[in-house]
Amino acid sequence: MTVKSLIKTIIYHLALCCLLSPAYGKQTDRGIGIYFDQDLLVPLLNEDRDYTMGLALEFFWEKEKGLYPLDGLVKRAGRLLGINEDSNNYVYSFMLGTVNYTPDDLSAAGPLLNDRPYSSLIYLSNKRVKADKRNAVAAEVLIGVLGTDVARESQQKLHGWWRAVTGSNEPVDPQGWSHQISDGGELTMRVRFSNSRLQSQWSRTGHWDVTTSWGISLGYQTNINVSAAIRAGNINSKFWSLPFDPVNRGNFLPSAAKSEWYVWATYRAHLIGYDALLQGQFRHSDVTFAADQIERLVHDGAIGLTIGGKRSQITFSVNGKSGELKNTPSRRHYWGSVNYLFHF
Repeated sequence: MTVKSLIKTIIYHLALCCLLSPAYGKQTDRGIGIYFDQDLLVPLLNEDRDYTMGLALEFFWEKEKGLYPLDGLVKRAGRLLGINEDSNNYVYSFMLGTVNYTPDDLSAAGPLLNDRPYSSLIYLSNKRVKADKRNAVAAEVLIGVLGTDVARESQQKLHGWWRAVTGSNEPVDPQGWSHQISDGGELTMRVRFSNSRLQSQWSRTGHWDVTTSWGISLGYQTNINVSAAIRAGNINSKFWSLPFDPVNRGNFLPSAAKSEWYVWATYRAHLIGYDALLQGQFRHSDVTFAADQIERLVHDGAIGLTIGGKRSQITFSVNGKSGELKNTPSRRHYWGSVNYLFHF
């Protein structure tokens, strides 16, 4: 799949979304989220490796039907958490996204057997969340394709643009994408369950709150995770809508349109069972790592600023993650995120 064909696919789904979303009944909240992760956004910490870029579009609704391609699968998964068909207080969404990972040495054309492999994923995911004032549970089903050429084309174009703007010889064009996980394309899938609980808050108007969460992921990424988050400021959105890491496996769902601002910080620990982006899947890959070569306990977190208005919300954050391979145990990596929500 080329970049041009990916753009056409996204435009096609946007058109379907507008056509299929209902124009009748009481409209509560609908919107689009645009999420962008890039290590170039943190120049002092950027080392142009590991998780280098992520991009996603999320379309969300509250209490009304829209385009929902994986509806049946998410309903079945949601029943395990008590998200039933007759539930009223739920919201749901679908997302189109892509994530890219690279080794440290981008100039090497051959396979790098002592560094993480190139890997990429293009995906479609559906999510459903049931929430009340103190608890939220979520079910998500993701179907994607590993190993397409979209990541190579987009990264080369971005690096070329950056060199032209800065007048620098770096970053170099990545030469090793032909050795990525499942090169040529392979279907994959993930099911994720999450639970979040509001532990504490100060004042009804919302000056600060503290939330804890846990999650289980099964599929191309299989892990268990626990997390804690704190927000402080003029908070008017739901506790479960913290905009942390939406491209990968982050926030439950975007918040309803509110005028607010807050700073936030979060920490998350993952107990890793399997990661196809490091270990490969069924198709042959030139570079993979065995189960005893990956870190079983991985930490990540972020600090951010969120500013919301009546129609839109924007978030800026700096994210970090611990090393994922035992042969590079101290190799943390960092990236920046810009997330924008528009409600209509």
